[in-house]
Amino acid sequence: MSDTFFKDHPNVNEYFQTSDGHRFYTENLAKNHAFSTKTLSDKSVTKVERPAETVTKESANDILAKVAEMDLDTAQEYLDNENAADKPRKTVVDALSKKIEELNQA
Repeated sequence: MSDTFFKDHPNVNEYFQTSDGHRFYTENLAKNHAFSTKTLSDKSVTKVERPAETVTKESANDILAKVAEMDLDTAQEYLDNENAADKPRKTVVDALSKKIEELNQA
């Protein structure tokens, strides 16, 4: 299941989630909900932190310079990452798609 909470709330670095899926900005509010809801048998509260950015985004020019030397797997990985971005760059997507098509025909 993809969690879009942090994308939808760019200024939030953490939230607290009860076992019924409700999210709260503070642990206290989450605990109050968990213990005041009589139908909730699991009273646990989970802290969820914004994931650290692990990959520095390469510039479009850097990627375009690498396209000619890419193998099929690398080109597909770059294309998948680009399409997963908030705003995929058309020039990068087009160049990678063309490279993948060329490699598939070879």
